[in-house]
Amino acid sequence: MKYNDLTIQKLRELSILEVADKLGFQLKGLGDEGRRALCPYHDDKHPSLHFSKKKGIFKCFVCGAKGDLFKLVMDNRNCSFPEACEWLINEFHIVVIPDAPASKSVKSVSSVVEKKTFSVSPQPSAIIHHPSSIPPHPSDIIHHPSSIFHPLPSDLVSRSLSVDSQFCHSAVSAGYLSEVQLHHAASRYRLGCSKDGGVIFWEIDDQQRVHTGKIMYYQSDCHRDKYHTPTWVHTLMKSQLPQNYELQHCLFGLHLLTSDLIPQTSSIAIVESEKTAVIMSEIVPDFVWMSCGGLQMFKPELLAPLVNHKIVIFPDTDETGDAYRQWRDVATEAQRLYTFRYPLRISRLLEDHATPDQKARKIDLVDYLFEQ
Repeated sequence: MKYNDLTIQKLRELSILEVADKLGFQLKGLGDEGRRALCPYHDDKHPSLHFSKKKGIFKCFVCGAKGDLFKLVMDNRNCSFPEACEWLINEFHIVVIPDAPASKSVKSVSSVVEKKTFSVSPQPSAIIHHPSSIPPHPSDIIHHPSSIFHPLPSDLVSRSLSVDSQFCHSAVSAGYLSEVQLHHAASRYRLGCSKDGGVIFWEIDDQQRVHTGKIMYYQSDCHRDKYHTPTWVHTLMKSQLPQNYELQHCLFGLHLLTSDLIPQTSSIAIVESEKTAVIMSEIVPDFVWMSCGGLQMFKPELLAPLVNHKIVIFPDTDETGDAYRQWRDVATEAQRLYTFRYPLRISRLLEDHATPDQKARKIDLVDYLFEQ
């Protein structure tokens, strides 16, 4: 079987020490970064085969044999590269999804969400080039706002923090998240709770400034209560804000860019609803999940702080394909306005694999994965 690049990368990230142990090597040494064992490539009497956990390689300082974990498996099991991959997948319980989704397990989504993407390639004449070939720092990008940005008091967030909202309760009771996952996600996104049980999705930027909060209401099945109109925190505080105040949205989850828990190399996944971002952050933690808050709220300027990151966009779907086209157009415009280090990618997962009924219901990524 041929495995895709994402699967190979996941295998490459396995600890070579654990792989060696699975293969039966008697590892010696107490250090965290390395071990040694008898070398199978020559008649070794004293352990001379060294394993580097940090580099993911092995090397014998007597006979010179060396390689990575794939070569270690291939040589010791006398097998091909695909067979070595299959052995690693089985031994370490790595979940694999082929190019066309075939599994119905929600736990199998890491490869699904990564695989079906479309690379946005605007015309060269439509790209604004900077004097340097290095993309600008997000803080150097000029947004030309029509009014002065006034962040909301940060203590609004801290005073609202709670998992008592209907959303948090239903995310667990409906089976989307476990109690532990819910608490992790709520802490990650600083979810709040209003006095009447609405969840507060705070928009906090990468400088930890609070832009606003969206108060939303959910039913027991964790679907939005469409009869209960969402409320914005800044509108409730209108009398306390300056006269020239004008809301400037940012992506929900943008504050995670400065988190010590998020590797700088992490890819950013952008979805429409905050609910999807929260749930997917626990199901597929390979990405940093952010939300634009709605189809009509997805604007090119929201992507400006992400110019140095890899971005994958996951549109909702509909019967006509309009949602996908709108997201694609915004992404194309963003690449015309800003110089991104990496091409923006738009996933075609829902466009290509959602059923006509699912498209009629305008499902999102979470709906699709949980209906498999």
